[in-house]
Amino acid sequence: MSKILVVDDDVQLCTLLTEVLEDEGHEVNCVHCGESALTYLQSTGVDLVLLDVMLPNLDGMQVARRICQRFATPILMLTALGDETTMLDGLQAGADQFLVKPFKVEELLARISAILRRVGLERQRQCLPSSTPELESQLSRLPLTGTELDLLKYLIKHNEIVISKAELQKVVLKKELSPFDRNLDMHISNIRRKMVLAGMSKQHIKTVRGRGYSYSACVSE
Repeated sequence: MSKILVVDDDVQLCTLLTEVLEDEGHEVNCVHCGESALTYLQSTGVDLVLLDVMLPNLDGMQVARRICQRFATPILMLTALGDETTMLDGLQAGADQFLVKPFKVEELLARISAILRRVGLERQRQCLPSSTPELESQLSRLPLTGTELDLLKYLIKHNEIVISKAELQKVVLKKELSPFDRNLDMHISNIRRKMVLAGMSKQHIKTVRGRGYSYSACVSE
């Protein structure tokens, strides 16, 4: 059973999606604004986010960017705007797929199945090499900055160990962590994005809420 979060301010649509997805065996929760979605994801892991583009306050594009910065959760965007610009903006923000409203239930279910199947295969199969020469070769294909490479290598060195933000900030970035400094989080977000562009899984780097980041050579169920 997969856990799906629906983020849409259309309460009637949320009710319909909940009924349809629960009939398919999924566990469904709904929120009606971007802030609520981010708060929910901080405390509850989900397998997929169905995200409306037109939301109050934070729009779907902003929410997608923040999700990708903090979590390794696939996003299916729902939008009434089917133009190419909107879709490109959504993909750049971190959406895995788009579905234009109004849509057929069969197409929604097919896209959800495709995303969950792909993510499941990634988790089962994708491991980065453990030997140094192979790993160095893999990393050399990533267009990382010097700082990003240093961060990734430090996390890899401590495979499966949660490293605090304070430690990463001090050891790698060479400065103390301050409460409002988002520099480290942006570096991690950039590393994940570049890993995905290179065909790797962004789930190798995990955010551990309240503790820091950890790296896993193999991502499995």
